[in-house]
Amino acid sequence: MSVYFSVPGVAVVRWDEPTATVCIDWDGWANTAEFDALLDAEVKALSDHNASRMLADCRRQRALNTTDQERAERDWTPRAIEAGLRRFAVVLPESDIAAAQLQQRLKSASAGGMRVRYFVTVEEAREWLAR
Repeated sequence: MSVYFSVPGVAVVRWDEPTATVCIDWDGWANTAEFDALLDAEVKALSDHNASRMLADCRRQRALNTTDQERAERDWTPRAIEAGLRRFAVVLPESDIAAAQLQQRLKSASAGGMRVRYFVTVEEAREWLAR
């Protein structure tokens, strides 16, 4: 297992070899620098492994800065697609506000050719990615 980003209270980005998936495990909130580093780590992991799948467990993610999210939508989405991301499984945050923000931010991803699906459990997300 390769870890690309790990900040306690924020998140971990890692490569899961058995499922050939970039996995993100959120554990709270990220400031601008942490969020940028996390997004860069996701793209690097996708590129390093020529990966097409990503699973984000966002259950513990809290609402993020709106400006950071808008920049991520504008900058991260095209970079992730260029790096090979085609299937993105998202386990929605328990926070309704964070869930709504996340779904709004990822609307443009589907238009760019990436398939995004939302789930309540990690198991459902893994099953969809394995198909």
